[in-house]
Amino acid sequence: MTDPLDQLRRLATVLGWGALLVILFATLSPLDLRPHIPAVGADIERFLAYLAAGGMLAFAYPRQRWFILGGMVVLAVGLEWAQTLEQSRHGRLQDAGVKALGTLAGGILAAGLDHLARRLRRAA
Repeated sequence: MTDPLDQLRRLATVLGWGALLVILFATLSPLDLRPHIPAVGADIERFLAYLAAGGMLAFAYPRQRWFILGGMVVLAVGLEWAQTLEQSRHGRLQDAGVKALGTLAGGILAAGLDHLARRLRRAA
């Protein structure tokens, strides 16, 4: 029988990479093709997207957690710069900051979930 935590990490791997692909498309596509949630602002969308991708990838790869989170912050800055190459888009440092905060919040949630899982294993 496989460990449920390992199964959860495998699912997080697939979902995390999928979320990262959506981020790449949403960031580099023309503005009118960008998926969005009508009920929330763009900053909340950015935060949630990076929270999801960062959290899932940080949970999926616990030994490389800080490397992944650092890489995603660098990616956020790089993608903001890349937006300046698309005529209908603009890259802003504030947007990169929101994305970095989302990434780090996701990492904190992943670390908390790992901590909880370890405590539950010890208690069992």
